[in-house]
Amino acid sequence: MKRTVLLAAVGDVNSPATWSGIPFHFLQAARGAGLINQGLALSASGRDWRIRRLAWNARSVLKGDHHGGYQYSPGFLERLWERDRRRLGGSVIVNCFQLFPDSIVLDSTIEKWFFIDQTLTQLFDFYGERRKIGSSIAADAVAREREGYLASAGVIAHSRWAADNVIFGYGVPPEKVHVATPGASLDEAEYECWERERAKEPRRAPNRPEELRLVFVGKDWRRKGLDRLLAAFGLARKLGLRATLRVIGVARRAIPAKYRDCDGVEWAGFIDKRNHASEFINAVASCDLGCLLSRAEAGGIAFREYHALGLGALGSNVGGAAEHMIPEASLLMPPESSDEEIARALLALQREPERLLSMRRHAWERRRTALWRESISRLMTFWPHAPD
Repeated sequence: MKRTVLLAAVGDVNSPATWSGIPFHFLQAARGAGLINQGLALSASGRDWRIRRLAWNARSVLKGDHHGGYQYSPGFLERLWERDRRRLGGSVIVNCFQLFPDSIVLDSTIEKWFFIDQTLTQLFDFYGERRKIGSSIAADAVAREREGYLASAGVIAHSRWAADNVIFGYGVPPEKVHVATPGASLDEAEYECWERERAKEPRRAPNRPEELRLVFVGKDWRRKGLDRLLAAFGLARKLGLRATLRVIGVARRAIPAKYRDCDGVEWAGFIDKRNHASEFINAVASCDLGCLLSRAEAGGIAFREYHALGLGALGSNVGGAAEHMIPEASLLMPPESSDEEIARALLALQREPERLLSMRRHAWERRRTALWRESISRLMTFWPHAPD
């Protein structure tokens, strides 16, 4: 008898609001391919959860620990899974979070898999979370994370960067570790509609843009390097760059005051991908170059969206970011690049328009490799529960 395969995360995987929509779009694609049966709604929102978090934080501070890290605690995880726990025996669970509760780790009837963008060690050190939650809480979480990986049937990482840390940092046998880069978090029906409309346009080579159209998509403006992009963009315009920059996902008021009045910037704010999918697709697709100059980045779903919509990409070569990009359609910058160096890179694209056109051609030709169907095809090469 075939086993039921479930997808889980911290939050409801049936909602695109959970973890940048990655579990939601993974579920839609995997369920359509017959790989996953159902998504779990492990909600950690509401008044009761807020009270528990506040109480846990208060106890941690009284014990001399840092404020934060409740989501990594055994108590949080057991309660998160409590409602569904009794019906999980004998199932297969793919977890988009790095930790299962101990009761599931120890349950040999449950086949456990992970689908992660990075390990907790990378999150704590690369993203700087360790200093927020404290070394003792982080060490305990990493120890339990290792136990979970070793007790699992496999760990699927979004990048080789993350997979290598699972192998060499956690001692997980290489044969249990796989790589499957996620696809763009785009509504499939709206994407296909957009693609059909593009197909109706006359087949001709892209024109050299009179004005370079840049776009940024992200919420965490500091980690995603929006301040770096704005500073370099402003400098490049002063040096003669003819360009505009559309900012999606960050409100103008959220940025430090010195960046708010940069000429040529359109603050589009948050665009709901679920209720306004067409608006989001058109807002990005009407640009030339997608930008994400992250200081730290496990992957960067925005790169997948840029490429799926035929854009070139400008990004920092950090973490697993480069593995989310189409090399021929991308311009990678060292993470320590100065504002002047980034500005010169933008000016070079204006001076060498053929380079930008080549990037866009490569992105358009390989746009479907940035979709979830490509990710599912990769997963099928090692997934033991593929449909007959």
